[in-house]
Amino acid sequence: MGFDNVIGHKKQKAFLYSTLEKGRLPHAFLFTGPDGVGKKKVALEFIKMIFCENGDGCGRCRPCLKVEHKNHPDFISIENTQSIGIDESRMISREIQKPPFEANMRAILIDDAHNMTPEAYNALLKTLEEPPPFNIFFLISQSEKEIPLTIRSRCGRVAFGPLSSSEIRDFFQGIQSIGEEKAQLITYLAQGSIGSGFFWMDVDNLSFRHRIIELITGKKRSFLQVTSIAERITRSQKDTNMFLSFMLTFFRDLYLIRESRRTNDLINIDMRGLFDGDYRDYKWIINSINKIQETLSILKYNINRLLSVETLLLNIMEHRV
Repeated sequence: MGFDNVIGHKKQKAFLYSTLEKGRLPHAFLFTGPDGVGKKKVALEFIKMIFCENGDGCGRCRPCLKVEHKNHPDFISIENTQSIGIDESRMISREIQKPPFEANMRAILIDDAHNMTPEAYNALLKTLEEPPPFNIFFLISQSEKEIPLTIRSRCGRVAFGPLSSSEIRDFFQGIQSIGEEKAQLITYLAQGSIGSGFFWMDVDNLSFRHRIIELITGKKRSFLQVTSIAERITRSQKDTNMFLSFMLTFFRDLYLIRESRRTNDLINIDMRGLFDGDYRDYKWIINSINKIQETLSILKYNINRLLSVETLLLNIMEHRV
């Protein structure tokens, strides 16, 4: 019911409850924060509450079920797209001029709003400047700064942070029924994101980390493997971000061991055996961290992922020599 099945974010949920109870809904919300922490989940549950016949997002009435299945006539959802263009914005502009079909208002959810084209932003801005009545927008983004200020300033901002380690661990160990040891590892790797945790629940993803590290540390040094490993890393944008972020945690662990010799605070707790080598050169660690961060940064733009990751791996291997 309502937010009962949403992990964490007590302050954000309380704020949204308050706006609904007081009838002070803005014409647009911007939900911003790290990927995979539950921003869209909160938005969907809140939309259920707006449409719910019982007024509490019961999850059982026809409006709630229609929102859940994305077939409510007064709910427009744009998601799972790499680029949100002018066509989508024009469609929204046409629809919101019409009165709602079943509910008292219409909800428009735009996931990954930072992926909108300039033309789409301009069309949305015109809508937000003179919003037709009975419409409420939900913009979801992990890259708030990429959204024009003219758009952000017209939205009620709700900021989300990473979930706590205990919330992540309880979710995977309790709700997902994962063993204690694996749940602990996933908690460390998830870095406050349930979405990331689900990625690392995949056995293939989890084990592939070892192949990456064996390559770049020289335990199984093979320039012939660079392309095959880079191909696996770049299979999707999600995979690329996750595996490169993992590489950052590995070098973070290396740096921690080099400086303090402590292993209690490692993220990659299943890789202790890989930290026993002689690859603790300070310049190599720092250079690798910088190169990974640079690659993550440039991959936000429309460039060749495979070539970028191949270059990154070769650079790390070269400086390891």
